Amino acid sequence: MLKIERQNLVDQELRKAGYVLVPELSRMLNCSEETVRRDLREMEMAGKLVRTHGGAYLVEKYDKGYPIELRKSYLPHTKERMAAVAVREIQENDMVMLDSSTTCLAIAEAILAVDLNVTLITNSLAICDLFKETNSNVNLIGIGGVFRRRTSSFADPNTVEALRHYYADKAFISCPKLSVEQGLSDNHISEATVRQQMLRSAEKKILVVDHTKFEGTANHLFDGLENVNVIITDQPLPEDFAAYAAKRKMQVLYSQD
Repeated sequence: MLKIERQNLVDQELRKAGYVLVPELSRMLNCSEETVRRDLREMEMAGKLVRTHGGAYLVEKYDKGYPIELRKSYLPHTKERMAAVAVREIQENDMVMLDSSTTCLAIAEAILAVDLNVTLITNSLAICDLFKETNSNVNLIGIGGVFRRRTSSFADPNTVEALRHYYADKAFISCPKLSVEQGLSDNHISEATVRQQMLRSAEKKILVVDHTKFEGTANHLFDGLENVNVIITDQPLPEDFAAYAAKRKMQVLYSQD
């Protein structure tokens, strides 16, 4: 197949789904993954898409966030290991808030695997789907609002208002970026506001982020790092974060390789 034919097919897939994954394109186009990546690089240089880990996507107006399908394919084993650490922080009969991140989806999967007696509050349709056909001990509370297909979540002022009616034992959130100076940040204002409210509506506030999140700032700031009690991550903290955590006596937990 000629390069122009491959790239036209990639463009068609992007317009249908909003994203593409390298392994799926490799099978569909009957070519190597390296060839697919080379095509995606050329298409990005032409302004037709944005490449990311394992694929590419079309940018929506005012939203730089990755589609959930791409986020699920990135560092899945790292998320599983961090989720195993997170579950050890949950006690029987806790009320727990989980955001719409794929990291929190991994935590929900870990809760299901060990069959904890907990109440889960979430704005994630992906997490709700996880429990729809199981006989688990989880009492699930889904928080509604305007549905965002890109993140498979509900996020608008109604979502935030609903969260104000609860006070959880623990809130687990992730976010695209964080810095010592700017704090926690997100790519979408509605998701940022939901995460902010989850932190405000919980006794213990737990941030679960892999090592790639300690790099710069996204566009919407929603809370300061001082409002986090625990950080769960997969690699030693950068020096400035380590110094900050030590000064604040912030608990830092690491997943095992």
